[in-house]
Amino acid sequence: MGSDKFEDLERRRRGRKPPRRPVGLWVTIGVLLLVVLGLVGVAIFGGQEEPPAATEPEVYDVQILLKGDAHMTVGYGKAFDDPGAEAVGFGTLRDTDKVPLTVETEGAVDTARPGSFTVSYTAVYQGITKTVTRTVEVVDDVAPIISLTEDDGYTLPGQPYEEAGFTATDEIDGDLTDRVERREEDGVVWYSVTDAAGNKTEVKRQIRYDDPVAPVLTLKGKSTVDLTVGDKWKEPGFTAEDNVDGDLTDEVKVSGSVDTGKAGTYTLVYSVKDSYGNETTQKRTVVVEAAPKPTEPVEPTGKTIYLTFDDGPAKYTEKLLKVLEKYDVKATFFVVKTARLDLLDDIVAGGHAIGMHSVTHEYSQIYKSDEAFFDDLYAMQDIIYQHTGVKTTLMRFPGGSSNGISKKYNQGIMSRLVKEVEARGFQYFDWNVNSKDAEDARTAEEVYRNVVGSIGKKQNSVVLQHDIKSFSVDAVEMIIRWGLENGYTFKALTPDSPPCHHSVNN
Repeated sequence: MGSDKFEDLERRRRGRKPPRRPVGLWVTIGVLLLVVLGLVGVAIFGGQEEPPAATEPEVYDVQILLKGDAHMTVGYGKAFDDPGAEAVGFGTLRDTDKVPLTVETEGAVDTARPGSFTVSYTAVYQGITKTVTRTVEVVDDVAPIISLTEDDGYTLPGQPYEEAGFTATDEIDGDLTDRVERREEDGVVWYSVTDAAGNKTEVKRQIRYDDPVAPVLTLKGKSTVDLTVGDKWKEPGFTAEDNVDGDLTDEVKVSGSVDTGKAGTYTLVYSVKDSYGNETTQKRTVVVEAAPKPTEPVEPTGKTIYLTFDDGPAKYTEKLLKVLEKYDVKATFFVVKTARLDLLDDIVAGGHAIGMHSVTHEYSQIYKSDEAFFDDLYAMQDIIYQHTGVKTTLMRFPGGSSNGISKKYNQGIMSRLVKEVEARGFQYFDWNVNSKDAEDARTAEEVYRNVVGSIGKKQNSVVLQHDIKSFSVDAVEMIIRWGLENGYTFKALTPDSPPCHHSVNN
């Protein structure tokens, strides 16, 4: 190796570069040196022992584990079941040697009163004492009790419930009756109360609705009504009132009927039910007595003229009444329903006779049936009565009893009606002197001549005129003067006046 070094120096002196040697040669040399040094060390120290380690003292500890949670709750008044705790003792250097320990428990939980209670768990090992605690909350989770007073009564439908009573008590708060909240809805009364701890109780009472009270049915007028054949029956009326349903007048049902055309005793039964089925009935008795036998006609003394006027009253009736009053002559008016019904009272006040003619004077309506005729007749009788207070039985058939137009609407009706009106107590009058003011007469002079000419030598003359015709009214004064000058007496018709009847043609 030294020779190589020297050779290199020589080469540098001479100005030459030394030759390059491989790097791996030096690495090999280094490794060998390390091996040699290791062998030398083993030779020197291999026969000596390792010195002993220093000894540390043992440290002890206690571990306590709670069973269950560290914070627990229990309901008021309920038993508390303590889950307890487990404990072990051990050394810190040899913790594998754990020793079970006895755990001492201290502290009680009084569930008879709400509050917070602490339970302690203690264990001792090798002079080491450790304690852990558990918190137990006794809470009020018992809701108040609401007691309802039993109610055997009922509530009228639509009326508020009349409270039977209730109480509310709580194990902690005591009497809570004054704190009960009450509401009524949909047939149920709800009661609710909350104690200081927030426990809420709600109970309900089902309302029993009932209505055992029947409606009050009141008949207007008399319970027994006396009529005569021919009178018109008109229901006096009635009312019905219920404690729940209110006015039930429209719900009243009437069974039975009254035929004033026939003598007899008729019973009308009135009944009404409320929504709960309670029913009330009342009865009315209508006694229809036979019409009194018609009085024998009284034949007037001397020659008599009965002036009769149909189809009024009208605007010319006022003038006619003044003419009649001027000569103190009494006449008869067979009236219809006109716009001048105010004159009906003037007619009666003047001492004149008044009778029914028709309400409508429509042949197609009046003569379509017997019932329709009498409906019209009685209606006109009522109109006269309402305006004058007179219930007249005098009448004249529209068209007279001999009319043939009724055949178009009801065959044979006139033959039946002339008998029936008399059976019902009416007196009908036709005429035997026709002024023809509803036919071809157009002036007062024509009416005058027709009347005077027709009277002739008649003992009793019933004259037909119409006070809706001005020219016919104008003829009246001339007729009166002629009659008085020729010894005639003017009279109004009465129920016992001599009958004046045509021959019936239907």
